[in-house]
Amino acid sequence: MKILRACWQWFQQQTWLNKIIIVGLFAVIVPFFLPTIVAWFKPTMINVGVAFYTYERTRVTQEISPTYVFEKRNLVTNCSLRRYEQTFPSDRPLPSEGSWIVIKLLIDNVSDDQVSNLHVGLRSPAIGLTTQVSTAPPMEATGQMETPPNDGRRWFNVVIPAIAPHSSVVLSLTTPLDDTLRKFIYQDRRTVTIQVPFVASDQFHDYPPIVSRTNALKILNREALLRSSNGFATEEPLFDPSSLLPELHPVPDSTRPYQPLPKARSCSEGEAGIW
Repeated sequence: MKILRACWQWFQQQTWLNKIIIVGLFAVIVPFFLPTIVAWFKPTMINVGVAFYTYERTRVTQEISPTYVFEKRNLVTNCSLRRYEQTFPSDRPLPSEGSWIVIKLLIDNVSDDQVSNLHVGLRSPAIGLTTQVSTAPPMEATGQMETPPNDGRRWFNVVIPAIAPHSSVVLSLTTPLDDTLRKFIYQDRRTVTIQVPFVASDQFHDYPPIVSRTNALKILNREALLRSSNGFATEEPLFDPSSLLPELHPVPDSTRPYQPLPKARSCSEGEAGIW
C-alpha cells in the first residue's frame, strides 16, 4: 500500500500534460501484459502457440508426364521447410497450381479436465471469408467471421467441440494467396500478424490467452504425430511426402497462368522454422 500511495502522490504532482502522457502509455502497455497478469493469479487450461507458413504447388516441367513441386515455407523467414517433387502419369488427373497462407495454432489442454465447446477468436490479415478450418487429429471444427457487439473490428471465431485432458490439437487456417495478399507480403513486404482476443469454453469464461511464437517445424512435426495412428512417443522430425499432397483437382480453365511465388531461401534446419 505504501508503494501505491507513493505512486499516487507522485502522479498528482505531475502537470496535466504529463498525466495525459502517463495515462496514454499505461493504456497502451497494459493490454500486452494483461494475459500474463491473469495467468499469475489464475492458471489457464489452454496454451496457444502459433506459426505461419505458405504452401505452394506448381508445375516445373511441361512434359507428357509433368513434374510438380509441393513446398511449405516459413512465412516469417521465407525459408523452405519441406519440398517434395512428384511426376504425374498422363492418365492421372493433374493438380491445379496455387499457393496458400496457412496459420497453424498449437492448442494444448494442460488441465486434468476435458475442455468442451472451445471458442477461439482470431484476427489476422491472412484470415478472411475464404479461410478454411481443419484440425489434427481430425474433428468437426468450424469457423466464421463475426462482428462483436461492442467492437467494430471483426474476428474469426473458431469452435472446437472438445479437447481431452492433457492433449493437443493443431488448428490450421488456410487462405488462398490472392493478388491482394501477394502484394501485402511480397511487394509491400508487410508482416503477417495474428491476434487472439479471447478463448472461451464451457469450463471457463473468455479471456485473452498468452500466445507463444512456436517453431514452424515443431508444429508441423506435432501435426504429423497427431495424424499418425501409430502413436509415436517422440517428436523427431518427420517427412511424409503424402502429407504434402492435397486433394487433386483438374486444372481449371483460365486464361491467366499461375505465377509462382518468389524463390524460397535454403536455410539450415535450426533456422528454417524460427520466427
